[in-house]
Amino acid sequence: MDNDIKAYDTYRNRTFGEKGLPENVRHELNIDSLCEKLDFTSSCIGRQYLYHIICKDEISEIRDNESLIKELHDDIPLRKQLIGLLGRLNKPDAYTITELLYGKNTDYSQSYINAINICRWMPLVFLLCTFLSNIPGQFLILLLISYIVNCYLHLKQKSQLSLYYFSIPQLYRLIQTAGEIAAISLFADTDRNIHHYINNLKELTKKLRLFRISINLDSNAAMPLFMFTELLDIFFLHTTINVINSFRLIDSKRKDIDGVFRFIGFLDVICSLSFLREELPYYCHPAKQDNDEKLLAKSVYHPLIDNCIPNDISISTKSILITGSNMSGKTSFIRTIAINAITGKVLNTCFANEFRIDTDRRILSVINTEDDLENGKSYFLTETENVKKVFDCAISGNYLLVFDELFKGTNTAERISINAAVLKELAGHNNIVLASTHDNELTSLLDNEYELYHFCEDIENDTLAFDYKIKKGTANEGNAIKILGLYGYPDYITKEAEKIRNCGTFTGSKENK
Repeated sequence: MDNDIKAYDTYRNRTFGEKGLPENVRHELNIDSLCEKLDFTSSCIGRQYLYHIICKDEISEIRDNESLIKELHDDIPLRKQLIGLLGRLNKPDAYTITELLYGKNTDYSQSYINAINICRWMPLVFLLCTFLSNIPGQFLILLLISYIVNCYLHLKQKSQLSLYYFSIPQLYRLIQTAGEIAAISLFADTDRNIHHYINNLKELTKKLRLFRISINLDSNAAMPLFMFTELLDIFFLHTTINVINSFRLIDSKRKDIDGVFRFIGFLDVICSLSFLREELPYYCHPAKQDNDEKLLAKSVYHPLIDNCIPNDISISTKSILITGSNMSGKTSFIRTIAINAITGKVLNTCFANEFRIDTDRRILSVINTEDDLENGKSYFLTETENVKKVFDCAISGNYLLVFDELFKGTNTAERISINAAVLKELAGHNNIVLASTHDNELTSLLDNEYELYHFCEDIENDTLAFDYKIKKGTANEGNAIKILGLYGYPDYITKEAEKIRNCGTFTGSKENK
C-alpha cells in the first residue's frame, strides 16, 4: 500500500501517541490488503481515514451513525451529491494535506518577524527620500540595497512555500468542501463541532486563497501579470509576510484543521460502507456476547478469500487450540476471527451471519515470524521477542490473541513445553486465545484451558482435498509425509519417514539428553 494512504495514521501515531495495531499485527493480518478490499471511498482523505480507523483498533462512531448509512443507501441522489463533493479531494495532491499537520511548519523568532516588518517598508522610505532629499544618489543606492535584501527574503519564503506547493491548495479545497458539506444538516450532525472548526479557519482560508492565486499565476505562466505582482511582492514583502502569518496561523489552528480532516474522512467512510455492504454476500453488526460465552461466530468468512468456506465457532469459558494438517485452513481461520473482531469494532460490520464478542478487546497476534537478518536475530529469537511483547500486554487481560504454531524455531520437546506454559498462562486474565499447532501432544497438556478443534483433509485420486471446515476434537495425524508422496518423493523415503514417525523416534534420545 502507498505510504501516502498511511500518512494520516502516521501523523496521529507520532503526534498523539495513537499506536493502534502493532506493525507485526498489520502485516500478519494483511491489513493493507484488507483496506484496499473494503475501500469504496471517494476521496484521498477518506482513504487515509479508513486506514487510520482500522489500524487504530478502537471502537469508532460508525455504530452511532447507522441511520446515516441507511439514509445514503436509500437516498441515491443524496449519496451522489456527497460523492460529488468528496470527489473534489480525490486528486493525489490531497494526500499531502497531512504535511501541514506535522509539527511546526516554521521556526520564526519574534526578532526575525520584527526585522521583516522593518525591511518591508525600507524600499518605500528610501524611494521617497530619493525624490525629497538633496542627496538622491545616496538614497538611490540604499534603495537598491534594500530591494536586494527584500529580494533575498522574498525568494527564501517562496522556497518555503514551494515545499507546500501541492498541500496548500488542497488544504484550501478541504476547508471549502467541508463548509459546503456541513451546510447539509444531516451531515453536520455527525460532528457537533464542525461549524466551530470552520469558523475558526475563516481567517486562514482568506490567506490560503491568496496563495492559490499566486500559485496559479506561476503555473499558468501569465508572465506580464506575474512579473508585475512579483515586483510588488519583493518591494513590499507582501508574500513574505503572508507566508509567515499563514504558517503561524496553520500551526495555531492545527486542531481545527484536523477536525475538518476527520469530518470529511468520517463521512467518506460512512458513504463507503453504504457501497461495501451492497457488495457483500451477507454481513452483520457485532453484538454483545451472552453471559456464558466469550465469542460466537456463525457462518463467518474471510473477506480477502474468494469463495471462502464459512465456519461456526463458539467460545465460552475456555480458549481454543486448533490442530490439523498443513494447508487445511487453521491459519486462515484464526485470521478470519481476528479480522472480523477488528472490522466489527471499527466499521460495525462483520463478515458473518452472527458475530458476538466484547468489542473492547484489543487484538494481538504472532503469525509467520521471519528472521531479522538486519539485526542478526534468528527466527527463534525474533519470535521469542514478539511473544514476550504480547505476553507483557496480555497479562493485563481482555485481549483477543491469535497465535500460529509458536516457537517453531526450537526442538520438539522444548517447543511443546514452552507452548504449554505460555498458552496456559495467557488463557487466563479474561483473554481469548486462538492458537494453532501441529503438536498434538499439546492437546492433553492444555485440555483444562482450551477447547480442542481441528481441520483435516482427504486424499482422493492422489489429490489432497480439503473441506476447510472446523471440527471439534483433535486431528488424528498430519499430512506432510503424504504430500511428499504426492509430489514424487521415492517410496523408500516416505516409508522410512512413516516408520520413524510410528516408532516415535522423532523425539529421540539426542533431544532429551
